[in-house]
Amino acid sequence: MATKNIFSKHLPNVKLATRIDADGNEIQVERREDEEQKRKEQDIIETLVGAGYYRAHIQGLSPFDKIVGGMTWCIEACDYDVDVDLLFHENLTIGQKIALTEKIVAVLPRMQCPFLIEPHQIQGLDFINIFPVVQWLVKRSVENRSKKADTLRKLAATQFQNHFTLGADRELQRLRVKQLDNLRAVEGKYPPKRAFKLRKAAGGGWIPVRPKDAADDTADEEHTGEDGIDSAIQEEEEETVQLSEEREHNLPTDLSETDHAALTKNYDEWKQQAAASSETAASLAERNQIKTLLTAKLALVKKVEQALEEFEQFQKTVTEEERCLQQTVERKESLEEEIKNLDNLEISEENQKILDRAKQLVLKNENMKKLETQFKENCKKELAELQAKIDKAETSTPDDDMVELQRQLDMEQERLKSLRLQLAKKNRAYVSINRQLDNIPDRTELAQYQRRFLELYNQVSAKHRETKQFYTLYNTLDDTKVYLEKEMSLLNSIYDNYGGAMQKPHTREQFIQQFDSIVEGIRTTKASLRRKCDDERSKRDALNGQLQLLVEQQRKYAATVKQLTLECQRNEALMQHLKALKIASSAGNQTRPS
Repeated sequence: MATKNIFSKHLPNVKLATRIDADGNEIQVERREDEEQKRKEQDIIETLVGAGYYRAHIQGLSPFDKIVGGMTWCIEACDYDVDVDLLFHENLTIGQKIALTEKIVAVLPRMQCPFLIEPHQIQGLDFINIFPVVQWLVKRSVENRSKKADTLRKLAATQFQNHFTLGADRELQRLRVKQLDNLRAVEGKYPPKRAFKLRKAAGGGWIPVRPKDAADDTADEEHTGEDGIDSAIQEEEEETVQLSEEREHNLPTDLSETDHAALTKNYDEWKQQAAASSETAASLAERNQIKTLLTAKLALVKKVEQALEEFEQFQKTVTEEERCLQQTVERKESLEEEIKNLDNLEISEENQKILDRAKQLVLKNENMKKLETQFKENCKKELAELQAKIDKAETSTPDDDMVELQRQLDMEQERLKSLRLQLAKKNRAYVSINRQLDNIPDRTELAQYQRRFLELYNQVSAKHRETKQFYTLYNTLDDTKVYLEKEMSLLNSIYDNYGGAMQKPHTREQFIQQFDSIVEGIRTTKASLRRKCDDERSKRDALNGQLQLLVEQQRKYAATVKQLTLECQRNEALMQHLKALKIASSAGNQTRPS
């Protein structure tokens, strides 16, 4: 049983959190609980999840992993590059965490973030100061994603318009071509004819004047009688109205000589036709029709001008969209290169395993879809059978129903007996297997055993280390005592023999020689002890190197065991899911025959 430290103090609102240092050893640090910090942490996680970062909902991740991953995700959603590896290793040191957060903090000024934050605040999980930064990043990322969505939507619409045409647009284009053909036919059939031109009078104003080329026709027109004069007067009035309408529509009145001659010739031909005509009403109707056609022509000319302006605008839009298309094509090429790089990455063994697993899951999904279709078909067949039974029941008599029901009851009782026997066999098998499983310890029990063995090992090693220290201290003190006794005996012998040796010269020389031999022996002993000390120090350095290697292996082993535990948990979850699917399929197969 582990000994309890009686000198440890547990303050209120203080918990001992267990952490693992870089060497794989467990350390306990005090962590103060703050309600405001907890509330801000929950708000940060809810904000990230609401923005679409669902990784923050994983229970096995640490708060530091969630915060750093969420901030990196938001920054990358704003089209800013961050050199941060989200799949970083566990048990990072303080220096590594600060270096990781410094990269994020360096990007925030470039994004014009109004809030200031330091790397040690992120590493220390200061949620009160982290919350406004995360809130601002989430808002910025949502706006950027909405802009991207609008741009992609416009690009998709442009690509659709470039490659596809709707039925309504094709019908409108066909009608427009038909209208333009009719307009050209009308313009060819009724060209403009001018018989008079306006000239400014001396007293001001405008008066219609006949051209010189049309002077020869006046003699012929005098012989037409009063009817011809009246018709000419009406024609002049109509020409005046037409000229006034042309002026209202900003048509040019100053024509060149060639245009003037052509218009005069057309007018003379039209006058000859009008003179040869016997009915002036028909000519007036024709002129009215010409006037309506001219007005229609003017309206169509305006529409053509508007269509040209719209065409220019569409041309500008097309150039702009072509530029956007070029940018999109360049981006597509870069993405294709990235896809090729990712395809090259699939060659590694780990990626190949992930790809094979994904293929297995896809095949499993397809099999489930097939089972679903088969189940629907079986349901339809059973529905048809039940409908047939209902129809048969409606046509049968009560006696027949009783006989049929009695027969079905007997069959169901027999089936129930067989199912009960099968259930009893299954229960016996289940009980026996459960007993066998109870005899085998599960992972939790093994982990507890391992933890207890580790505690026992730590206690034994601590006791062994303490005993070894006592033995070492005893040996050191014993050696010190032996050397001190030797020194005392030597000093006593020197003191005892000094008086007698100093009386005679030859005894004095012997005493000095003995003293030199003693000093030389002490020096050799000292040199041997120094060599022994150097040997022990070299052994200590070698053992320290081995200890560092073993500590590194222990740290790798702890990380590997943790990863293996996660994979085992994932395997157990998949096995449970597979069992549930088998139970569901077996239940479906049992309900089909009935």
